[in-house]
Amino acid sequence: MAGVPEKVLATMQEVGEDLYRLGLVSSHGGNLSIRDGAGMWITGTGTMLGRLRERHIAFVRADGTHTGPPPSSDTVLHSTIYAMTGAGAAAHAHPRYAVALSFETDRFVPIDFEGQHFLKAVPVIPQGPGQIAQLAAALQEAVVVLLRGHGAYARGATLWEALHWLTALEESAQVAWLAGRR
Repeated sequence: MAGVPEKVLATMQEVGEDLYRLGLVSSHGGNLSIRDGAGMWITGTGTMLGRLRERHIAFVRADGTHTGPPPSSDTVLHSTIYAMTGAGAAAHAHPRYAVALSFETDRFVPIDFEGQHFLKAVPVIPQGPGQIAQLAAALQEAVVVLLRGHGAYARGATLWEALHWLTALEESAQVAWLAGRR
């Protein structure tokens, strides 16, 4: 397999930098993937999304073998998302307000107009056995889901679309928090 395609690398670098600059991931948090046929390009485990280079991105084939660095610990989840949805990309981040709200509900319903329009209701999945299947199943209907106390996963036709859903979720969570809807 040749190196990471230029467009894939540029998109992952730009989206990763946006997530980091917006405070939606810590220096080594989160992960990104882009579907490529039956395989996917995915960030390596422990990668700094704000400083991605080609050496930080793995290609994972449908059989689970990979080239490049050890892929993200969420690789199985990303594969499951692709198998269960029509997504072209998936992203994982740790939006603070959304994570804080996830402790108190099984479904976050935005109160702001954009959140109501785009996100409708965001499922909150409990951590534990079966969480991968539950997250991927929830993403068949929802564009973004929360893993209680951990973070958010978004799917999109593109990585830019997944970024949109993550940022919309955090904006809606901030509005709810500021309005006292905790």
